Amino acid sequence: MSNVVHNRPVVKPDTRQRVLEAIAKLDYHPSRVAQGLRQQASRAIGFLVLDPNPRWPADPLHAEVLAGMSETATKHDYSLLLDRPPGNGHLTARELLQPFRSGQIDAAIVALAGTSDSHQHALDALNQAGVLFAVLEREIEGECAYSVMGANEDGAYAATQKLLRDGRRQIAFLDSTQMWPAIELRLNGYRRAMREAGLEANILISPSPDWTSAGGAVAMHGLLERCERKGLPYPDAVLAGNDVLAVGAMHVLRERGLHVPGDVAVIGFDDFEFARYVDPPLTTVRLPAYEMGKRAAELLIAHLEGRPTSQRRHILPTELIVRQSG
Repeated sequence: MSNVVHNRPVVKPDTRQRVLEAIAKLDYHPSRVAQGLRQQASRAIGFLVLDPNPRWPADPLHAEVLAGMSETATKHDYSLLLDRPPGNGHLTARELLQPFRSGQIDAAIVALAGTSDSHQHALDALNQAGVLFAVLEREIEGECAYSVMGANEDGAYAATQKLLRDGRRQIAFLDSTQMWPAIELRLNGYRRAMREAGLEANILISPSPDWTSAGGAVAMHGLLERCERKGLPYPDAVLAGNDVLAVGAMHVLRERGLHVPGDVAVIGFDDFEFARYVDPPLTTVRLPAYEMGKRAAELLIAHLEGRPTSQRRHILPTELIVRQSG
């Protein structure tokens, strides 16, 4: 079949005709992956995600990144491979390298849950293996390594400063026990703004068990109950680690009879599509997740095609989007 598909003259006319009829009947199309393996290139970019949530492809952030990747890959005739390494969160170098070693991908965009220093051994293994990859929201160095990040700390700092300018002083931060490097940076921005305002004693952090709206509700419940137990005033503002947590938090505040933003201002992070349609519309920090996916894919494809850039660390700006919630 391959000789017919590639119109090689070694095939007899009657054989060629039978093969062509079979191809038409089966609607056969050559596999670009298989062709790439023969040519030592798959023309495929991987999206390797370590996320404890099994529904990670439905997460709005991952979806936006993937959409940006897809646009660039399609433009340059590359395919995409999505992969969630197995295991219970303890990533091994072998698992991360497997798609490269099997010839499934030429390069990968990598998103890893955990703190900024977690899984460093696996990233070091990618560097040592000499494979081409870009890491989202983490600093990385290496001959074939790129880092693509949003300005998370600056975004959270700007959001906290906005609340301080509005006269809010009891500002809490909602994060999760399932940490990501980007959330660490957002927390840093919140802490920095509070310290500069002389309000370090007012720093209050409430964790969610996960990154769902239900988790945001748990974090908000826990925050209010902690204030009640200690005889402290309720927070007059909340900065959530992402928009999903913010929505859960606003639901709890309404249940408690608290008005948003009159009693408690709420600011999210990411500016997911739904943010403008919740009640009240959510003030949030826009993270250019779609552009991050595009940028990462562009960097990898340019490198694969012999046009590597000397700039390996790319930080895309965030923007505070003011609506009615805070």
